Amino acid sequence: AARAAATRTAFLIGAVATVVVMALSMGLAFPGHGWVQLGLALVVLAGPARRFFVTALGQARHAAANMDTLIALGAAASFAYSAWALGAHGQGLYFETTVAIVTFALGGRWLEERAKGRTGEAIAALVKLRPETARVIEGDATREVSITSLTAGTLFRVLPGERVPTDGVVRAGESAVDESLLSGEPIPVDKTPGDAVTGGTLNQSGALDVEATRVGADTTLARIARLVEEAAGSKARVQRLADRVSGVFVPVVIGAAVAVFVARYLLHPGAGALLAALVPAVTLLVIACPCALGLATPTAIMVATGRAARGGILVRDAETLERAQAVSVVVLDKTGTITEGKPAVVDFVRHPAPGDEAAAPDERDLLALVAAVESRSEHPVGRALAAYAAARGGPAPTITRFAARPGAGVVAEADGRPVVLGSRALLAAEGAPPGELDALEAEALPGRTMVYALVDGHVRASFAIADRIKPGTAAAIARLKQLGVRVVMLTGDLRSAATTIAQQAGIEEVRAEVRPEQKASVIADLRAAGAVVAMVGDGINDAPALAAADVGIALGAGAEVAIEAAPITLAGDDLAGVADVLALSRRTLAIVKQNLWWALGYNLIAVPVAALGLLAHHGPMIGAAAMALSSLSVITNSLRLRRVQL
Repeated sequence: AARAAATRTAFLIGAVATVVVMALSMGLAFPGHGWVQLGLALVVLAGPARRFFVTALGQARHAAANMDTLIALGAAASFAYSAWALGAHGQGLYFETTVAIVTFALGGRWLEERAKGRTGEAIAALVKLRPETARVIEGDATREVSITSLTAGTLFRVLPGERVPTDGVVRAGESAVDESLLSGEPIPVDKTPGDAVTGGTLNQSGALDVEATRVGADTTLARIARLVEEAAGSKARVQRLADRVSGVFVPVVIGAAVAVFVARYLLHPGAGALLAALVPAVTLLVIACPCALGLATPTAIMVATGRAARGGILVRDAETLERAQAVSVVVLDKTGTITEGKPAVVDFVRHPAPGDEAAAPDERDLLALVAAVESRSEHPVGRALAAYAAARGGPAPTITRFAARPGAGVVAEADGRPVVLGSRALLAAEGAPPGELDALEAEALPGRTMVYALVDGHVRASFAIADRIKPGTAAAIARLKQLGVRVVMLTGDLRSAATTIAQQAGIEEVRAEVRPEQKASVIADLRAAGAVVAMVGDGINDAPALAAADVGIALGAGAEVAIEAAPITLAGDDLAGVADVLALSRRTLAIVKQNLWWALGYNLIAVPVAALGLLAHHGPMIGAAAMALSSLSVITNSLRLRRVQL
């Protein structure tokens, strides 16, 4: 953003100078106006144009050249000629060419950097910042300090709803911690003294006293972030191609300019020989300046990223759009990407247990008991049960006793009836009949958390808790297939659970039981096989894979590290945006290629014309006008991207 702002300021200075100098050169003259033009041109060369000369000199030291070299040459040549003409006879000034070359080039740079900067700001607004402070325990009190002051061994407290400031070990307290951004799985993990916690994970149900074990650059998040750092100022391959072309084009242009100068000087002996030789040589340098070439990619990218942003897609750089058009395989994380990423009741079975069936609660009463008991629970699984049961149960009974059993479930009394909700082990500990417990073994399925209800000493119901596929996911995957893209699911879940989700989503290829650190290797294997891979994910565990892919696409509701690792971010969590990205990139690259061919074609025609001296004494001015028209055509062509349907 700071670089974009600096380029914008430089562009505005150049634009104002260009307007004034052009006005003076086109008739709004007064005595001494030539010196005013020279002064304004000097301001532009010393300020806004300085970056081009610095880069050109750096290239020259290595016997190389790029587009900045041409810009510097064109501006310097037109200025030097005009300064000489001003001192010699005060006529034939082309300072407007000097400032126009710089201004057009700066305009292209600003368009590109503006797209990057604006996307960076949008991403910054989406991500959730890590905690900046921690509650350090000092005796019976706590004191908030910056996390930068934490050291290994520091004891701090994490309250419900807060993120863990740094890696550590629980020393006191019991809670459920949402580790989905790290592990990718939606079911929170119960933490008791002795368990490890990771910085950035979300504490949910109880206060934890934690002893810091790793801080600063040694934390899990910091290590993962280092794996996924990418250069911020990437260039699209088409731009690098333009630089390579310039590396050949610059020596040719310089050689041609020298040859034209020598030839014209020798062919026009006498007092006017220098002027006759200098004008076509300067014209050639000016007209060869690739302003349209410099605008070809950034204008298309700016329009495309603006169109994408209106559709909820944030694109960080030009290179990403260039690569996305060639994607042949899209790899999707499961949890939080294909699925909702939170626990929900996906199955309910009522058990007609032995005993006095007349006294057993019917389904509505049973669900009312479950809803009333779990409404007291702060555990995410308990909340999922409460939401499901409350929507289907009858009037809520009165709870007279309630106790949580961390990692196992809850024990309560509702309207005088003993109720136990939890794992099979908890029911066994609370006296459930062994025969009824044995019958539950067949109900457990991979990828599902089973919660059983023990009422009046008998097992009355089973609840299966799992993640659910997002609405619209199947349609989004079908559209990807229509684009000719192969779709792969990548998950750490057991194969049986992953296959169930894949079938619901319409995905035939599944890579299951893959640990977070192995995901990047899977991406590398696909690329080694010749595929151009796009990875879509939302968790910290997806970040290395997002960085390893040709194109990383993160969901805006996901983890900060994942968003930083991915050059494309979908503002929401709808996978339809993935197909939109691929379609937009294909259209954008078509426009960029059209722009490049137009710009190169302009140079191929104009340079020989200038070299032959066919533009006469108005060559520099005509060259500047032709340059402006070429640049305008590139911008107009790029604006067609605004009409792309997403």
